[in-house]
Amino acid sequence: MAVHLMRCALEILESNGSSSMATVCGGALALRAAGVETQKLVAGVAMGLVTEEDKYAVLTDIMGLEDHDGDMDFKITGTRDGVTAMQMDIKLGGLELHILKDALDQAKKARLHILEIMERADEEMQPSGALPTVEHFTIDPSRIVDIIGKAGATIREIIEKFDVSIDLDREVGGVKVSGGDDSKVAAARDHIETIASKTVPKQMQYEINKQYTGKIKKIVDFGMFVEMPDGFDALLHISKVSKGRVDNLAERYNEGDPIEVVVLEQKGKKVELATPEYLA
Repeated sequence: MAVHLMRCALEILESNGSSSMATVCGGALALRAAGVETQKLVAGVAMGLVTEEDKYAVLTDIMGLEDHDGDMDFKITGTRDGVTAMQMDIKLGGLELHILKDALDQAKKARLHILEIMERADEEMQPSGALPTVEHFTIDPSRIVDIIGKAGATIREIIEKFDVSIDLDREVGGVKVSGGDDSKVAAARDHIETIASKTVPKQMQYEINKQYTGKIKKIVDFGMFVEMPDGFDALLHISKVSKGRVDNLAERYNEGDPIEVVVLEQKGKKVELATPEYLA
């Protein structure tokens, strides 16, 4: 975004002068208009020089003709605190120190004058409603999978709920959230950071043939998914509910009800259950 905005500033402010220094000034203000946090405004000015024998004149904010026919193009950028960058093109064999000092002194006066104008513009500036808001932040790379969710369900839900676009960098845990509404972008960031900060539950190592109390999560044709004490689901197959034939589990159980189960086997996250009635 910053590069794009600075290019826009160049197109808007280019004239018969230093387009690069116009880009510095316009770019600094454009970043503020876009809501990009910058520590200080930066202004730039191009200084020139005309020499004839022992005489010389330092020119401030040179025009195209002065650049072409003059002996120096000295670009200086900086904040109110000092110089941030300098670049010089010179046609002379060298430059005496007192001339350089004069150029720097004049450039400082010009820079402070320009910054005063830019600061007034910054105070009166209205953020552009046409530009998207972008939030860049990082999370633990191992939690990217939680932001994506199963088959992308979680990230789709976030995109639809907050009306934003999301780009993820799995390697470094980078997250970019963009959208047209500042509050929605901020809310999406908070939501993502909340998901990333949640403690990942660990599955218990159950004792085989021990009885536990679970909760019926879902009843299906072939059995029931039971939420175990650690929060993970385990399958109670219909064949392990009773020694007798059971045709309709919904007639005997309700989703959300507690149920006593016995762990028959555990292989990784897969836990096989039976009821005490089946084992009796």
